[in-house]
Amino acid sequence: MKKQFKLDPHVHTSETSRCGQIPGAEVALRSRSLGYDSIIITDHLYEEYVSKFPFKDDWDAVMDLFLSGYKAAKGQGDKTGLNVLLGAEIRFAINDNDYLLFGIDEEFLRGNPYLHRLSPWEFFKKYGNDILIIQAHPFRDGNEDVFPECIHGAEIYNGNPRHDNFNHKALRLCESHPRLHRIFGSDVHRDSDFGRAWMLFDEAIPDSYTFRAAVKQNAYSAGSLEGETIAPAASDTSP
Repeated sequence: MKKQFKLDPHVHTSETSRCGQIPGAEVALRSRSLGYDSIIITDHLYEEYVSKFPFKDDWDAVMDLFLSGYKAAKGQGDKTGLNVLLGAEIRFAINDNDYLLFGIDEEFLRGNPYLHRLSPWEFFKKYGNDILIIQAHPFRDGNEDVFPECIHGAEIYNGNPRHDNFNHKALRLCESHPRLHRIFGSDVHRDSDFGRAWMLFDEAIPDSYTFRAAVKQNAYSAGSLEGETIAPAASDTSP
């Protein structure tokens, strides 16, 4: 049987995300021990987070801290054969919706300061042709404030066990908008969160750009510890 490459696209580190409890190096070790070939570090980026930094007006300094968890995870991943990819979980000031960004790198983040201060519509208009924008847990804890015109897809299975994620509503959102891509993610913050969801690819996923392309091409399947599985069903296969 041909090998499939296992990836978790929603992982946090304690260096960067205040809600994260596991340092980046340990995140990489644990993920590799569970058979993952790649993970994407999607640490939080939003105004409440940035505003607490004493150097909040120095974007490069903000990015130094933001990237520290990713770099710690990548350093350990390079030693063990785990591909650690860079993403982000961004929140705009308009509400508490969270969006996973893929197809980005350090140069993009450093070159677009305070991008979280845009509205979802401004962000999509400016960056939607270049990066993949996936709404994380869109209906978590009863949220109904969803803007499908501002996203390329939704996380239809979020594995975080401490929230009411209403994953079935996220699936219905994608069924109502067939162009939307469907993502599974563990949403790792604590020990109990590892390995709760995965995506499978026929080819290795060495960087965030490759992940974006594979999702746009629907070249994956997905599964979870709870037995939820899915094959891609989005109709939009544009690059």
